[in-house]
Amino acid sequence: MSSESLIERIAAELRSREPQRAEPGSYDVEAAVALMLRPAGPGLEFLAIKRPEHDRDPWSGHMALPGGRREEGDESLWQTAVRETREEIGVDLEGAGRLLGQLDDVHPRTRRIPAIAITPYVVAVGPDVAARTSSEVEYAVWVPLQVVVDEGARGTLVHDALPDREFATIEYDGHVIWGLTLRILSQVEELLGRIGYGGKGA
Repeated sequence: MSSESLIERIAAELRSREPQRAEPGSYDVEAAVALMLRPAGPGLEFLAIKRPEHDRDPWSGHMALPGGRREEGDESLWQTAVRETREEIGVDLEGAGRLLGQLDDVHPRTRRIPAIAITPYVVAVGPDVAARTSSEVEYAVWVPLQVVVDEGARGTLVHDALPDREFATIEYDGHVIWGLTLRILSQVEELLGRIGYGGKGA
């Protein structure tokens, strides 16, 4: 399956279903993130960012997707994703990307984190799109989409703040993805399964 046909099948699958939104009243804040997909040989890769260490950031030091909280001037959550992606990594999703659709909202499962509903948007970008760093991003890395369906990339971690729990992870080249970002990628894994994508050579 070529990168172009894979993007089209992902887009068709996203169009075929209504994304589940967070229940009104279940959150205090809205946010949006962008899952950027770009061609890489016959496959695709997605962009992950590492957030800087910050005492007041509940996602301090985590691998994440570009995005952030909705601001008063944002006409829609898509506009939130566009604005935040531009601010964080210097990529204009409207100019350099194609919106394929959105995934189900996700929200934190612990009371340690504010009640926030996060809407993930899936966006195809060209092979030459590159990300820069900013005060909100320590670094950015393109990760093969195959990692999402690769059982060998799966693991677990124990977080210092919750030592009695194990969290599922995906690891790529020393970068560990877990938590809300992994839950978004788990939706992508299910989507890829529905279109018959099994990784390398698929």
